[in-house]
Amino acid sequence: MSFARRLLRLALAPLAVVPLTLAPLTLVAGSGSVAQAEPAAPKPVPAWCADGTTVLDDGMCYFEPGVTEAAGEAPSTLIIFLHSLVRANSDWQYEQQRLMMRTALAMNVAVLMPRGRVGIGPGQDPRTVAWPGSPRTQEQYEAAVLAEWDRARVAVESKRGQRFSRLLIFGFSNGAYYGTTLAVRQRYPADGYGLFAGGTGSKYNRLLASRSGARVPVFVGYGTKDPAAGDMRSLARMLGDLGWPHQVKTANIGHWVSDAQLQSAIRFLVHSSPEPTATAAALERGAD
Repeated sequence: MSFARRLLRLALAPLAVVPLTLAPLTLVAGSGSVAQAEPAAPKPVPAWCADGTTVLDDGMCYFEPGVTEAAGEAPSTLIIFLHSLVRANSDWQYEQQRLMMRTALAMNVAVLMPRGRVGIGPGQDPRTVAWPGSPRTQEQYEAAVLAEWDRARVAVESKRGQRFSRLLIFGFSNGAYYGTTLAVRQRYPADGYGLFAGGTGSKYNRLLASRSGARVPVFVGYGTKDPAAGDMRSLARMLGDLGWPHQVKTANIGHWVSDAQLQSAIRFLVHSSPEPTATAAALERGAD
């Protein structure tokens, strides 16, 4: 067969047909039109409180270890833990809450874990939960925030039938920066502060701290690999310069807080705090 005939034969050969699979279409009865696929259901918004905590009436999380033979008695110290910047409607806070639950079990303390406010952090991002760290946001939101803490404490004490003899404020990252302002302003009647991966000895904080009367002990904990470690070093210098009772503990970590730092803070603050405390009496008066 000549070359020309072979070309002609190939050109006239039937083409192979590849079968196509079409997705079935749904017809809307009586309309003759094709229905659009329903959009996927939105993901449920995660609860604010991690599993294992008690959710109070206002949505705040609470954790208290049960009375064990090792502990011997119910916790007498309450920690209010202030979280870092958290994306709204996320579960970013769970890791921090679980860390505090481990600490509570190890040290026989109770923990309240409140929620900040959206839109008051850096850039006023409406998707971020933060604490009122600036004078402007403090003027707008702080009274309501602190009132929530008081109501939660009273509710817990009423249910357990026993008051706490000591109240500590712990803050991580954004919570620690806010906690610093509470300490230097004496804004809340706490017996001590644990400030982790946040807080600064800025000129403004130094001015406020220099005017402060009662100086409750402060524990400063940070990681040597934390990009913001300079802020915490300046905070420690400020406390030292002013003769403020404090302790510093670093760890070979980044922007986080270790179990060991939290436990060291409790040992230092519980030992340093007088008992019974004047602040506990002040809280009792506020609850009356």
